[in-house]
Amino acid sequence: MAATAARTTTATARAEPVRVVVTGLGVLTPIGTTVEGFWDAAVRGVVGTGPLRRADAADFPARLAGEVAGFDAPRAGGDRSLRLATAAASAAAADAGIPRWTGDPYRAGVCLGTLLGSRAGLEPAVTAFHRGTEPTAAAYGARRPAPDLTAAVARDLGFLGPGLAVATACASGNSALAHAADTIRAGRADVMIAGGVDELSSGIMMMFASLRSLAPDFLRPFDRARAGLVVSEGAAALVLESYEHARRRGAHIHAELAGWASASDAHHMTAPHPEGSGARRSMLRALERAGISPDRVDHVSAHGTGTPSNDRIEAQALRAVFGPRTPAVTSLKGALGHTQGAASAIEAVACVLALRDGVIPPTANLVDLDPECDVDVVRGAARETPVRVAVNNAFGFGGNTACTVFTRMDGATRTATRTTSRTATSTATSTAGSAR
Repeated sequence: MAATAARTTTATARAEPVRVVVTGLGVLTPIGTTVEGFWDAAVRGVVGTGPLRRADAADFPARLAGEVAGFDAPRAGGDRSLRLATAAASAAAADAGIPRWTGDPYRAGVCLGTLLGSRAGLEPAVTAFHRGTEPTAAAYGARRPAPDLTAAVARDLGFLGPGLAVATACASGNSALAHAADTIRAGRADVMIAGGVDELSSGIMMMFASLRSLAPDFLRPFDRARAGLVVSEGAAALVLESYEHARRRGAHIHAELAGWASASDAHHMTAPHPEGSGARRSMLRALERAGISPDRVDHVSAHGTGTPSNDRIEAQALRAVFGPRTPAVTSLKGALGHTQGAASAIEAVACVLALRDGVIPPTANLVDLDPECDVDVVRGAARETPVRVAVNNAFGFGGNTACTVFTRMDGATRTATRTTSRTATSTATSTAGSAR
């Protein structure tokens, strides 16, 4: 009987899901190119968007953007995306204490989210063709093939295990984190570098311009006067590990990635579902996976694009999940602009730092809260408050929605409340908008 009890205990222990933790952070944004520089600027409400200063700005149909200052890698050949990705990943690996992997290389992998990947590297040659001019070698990227972002990071760090690039529009960063976490939980890797990257691109600016989604001055999340987004660029990477692996090597653990989920609106190519269906289901399922009830959430990093439809419907989805008294909400896009596939990866870094410091950054450029966005949006100044659970939202074209949940490592917030999560599914109605 003792042997049977031992086997039962072992089987129960094995049934416990693998915990996924964050041990490294790296980020490059228009408001800072180090983790602490970025965070200091975000907490102070610094705005990093403005007139497009790049020498090739004539190729862009917009005059406003968020640029990573002091980062001179060119667009040609896709080098800028590659260098942004490798810089963020290298910083995260160094923060995790593994600047070069010395363990089993096939137990360490890479997953990056991106909207366009290295496509922007082809645009100078296309522009030259349409102008009827002879493209330079630089425009053709010295006739080199477009680089593979994940392979570049893998080679740089010695991570030769699972590798994947994820493209779920503006939800790509969260999707990459979710895939990496699934890979660890499934036992296919011990360590994953996960995040997102995108650079400024004339193609993406033309797309948002054609949708009439570009703001004339500032990106104003949840503001009554919001009129669109500002396209931006950046990169972020997080080192994810199984808790046991991180504990064995004595790693500093920043936070736990406790839950993640995605859902499809299956409604419209560019407009969100009028009831925020996918957004609501992503949040509820991510919380259910984490074993955390909505009333335990302290902070939501909103998708918050500053477009009329997204902000209104996201606010409705937040009220449907959390009730009339929502957690403290912020959108970093007011400060950063919309960094495309990197957005939710950068915002994931901010969630981890909010957990660490007990401070929630303000939503830059928000002056007059839209009554239709009646949620607890942090504005004016950062809010100091204990943050034990942070939810990170990301919604993209094609109905892609993704949510990640980060928690402090004290264990106090992990509760078996799946029933509560499932019952908090009241719906909200609204009219459809035009762009996320």
